Amino acid sequence: MKILGEDLKHGVIQVQVETLDDLWILYNVLREGDIVYAKTTREVKVGDGSEGSRIPMILGVKVKKIEFQEFTNKIRISGIVVEGPEKFGVQGKHHTLSIGVGDVLSIVKEEWSKIEVDLLKRQTTKNRVLVVSIDFDEVCIGLVAEQGVKHIWESSVNLPSKHYAVDHESIIKTYLKQVVEVVVQTLKNEDVNAVVIVGPGEIKNQLKTLIGENTKLPLYTDTTSTGGCKGISEALNRDLFKNIMGELSLVKATSILNEFKELLVKDHELVAYGVEEVRSAALIGAVEKLLVLDELLRTPDDELRNTVYETLRNAYDRKADVVIVPSKTDIGGELAGFGGIVAILRFKVFKPE
Repeated sequence: MKILGEDLKHGVIQVQVETLDDLWILYNVLREGDIVYAKTTREVKVGDGSEGSRIPMILGVKVKKIEFQEFTNKIRISGIVVEGPEKFGVQGKHHTLSIGVGDVLSIVKEEWSKIEVDLLKRQTTKNRVLVVSIDFDEVCIGLVAEQGVKHIWESSVNLPSKHYAVDHESIIKTYLKQVVEVVVQTLKNEDVNAVVIVGPGEIKNQLKTLIGENTKLPLYTDTTSTGGCKGISEALNRDLFKNIMGELSLVKATSILNEFKELLVKDHELVAYGVEEVRSAALIGAVEKLLVLDELLRTPDDELRNTVYETLRNAYDRKADVVIVPSKTDIGGELAGFGGIVAILRFKVFKPE
């Protein structure tokens, strides 16, 4: 996200969307009642004729509804037009802004919270890694990005043992060729920075060689206990993958949640979960790391949403590490089981039984 201008005294920040992941951040930052100014087109009637034409214009829309589907290239912002060219008579009418990569928009809020500003200003990763998890029983190809894991293709196979099939090597070659074809096509369709091949045994190395003949992207391998989509989930916890993805939120969130679960068993006074428990810990500056489900930032329950934002503000003010987790991911589903928000604490906090 590129910040083009900032006037917090008047509640205005102007940004330019640089990546698809920026759209997900906007989805979490925008709330009902905000006003968004952006270039758009609107069908208007010209003259006395009944036919209309789409005219480009800049409109200010008071947000009523925000729609975003993971891994699409647009976010739709619907609401009432509060400002626009008077000659077209659009003020007071409904309109939907369609925002994509490269678009510039100005966001006006009555009050910006620190977490909202930090979300816009942080350097969003441009890393998008294709992960291929393979063994002799199944293969899964997934794209890992800020928004989560997109499962692109998976297949179950039943390869015969080399002890029972004369043409075992030929069968393996055919299997790997099919996987490579899917990988190559995916690399054409998706913006990818690297490819990671994981799985048990030697087959992943054979696949790496074949993929290397078809791409100049960096290739990495790592060993997991299984192939398929479970192998991708396992790979997210590996140091190699963390190094490749850097501070990608999904990987970071997985690491924090694993640490939280370990402490929950070993020393439960060093963790907190659920909105009220985490809020209490944040109030006294005890929160060191915090995970929050994105759905809590957009809940229609005003009291709950305000409590969550208060908690995040207190955590941010005391330099806590805060990560927002997409709900439509494996880790998002797991986080929901803990009330949608968990924290690792700097010091023990007594909790009555």
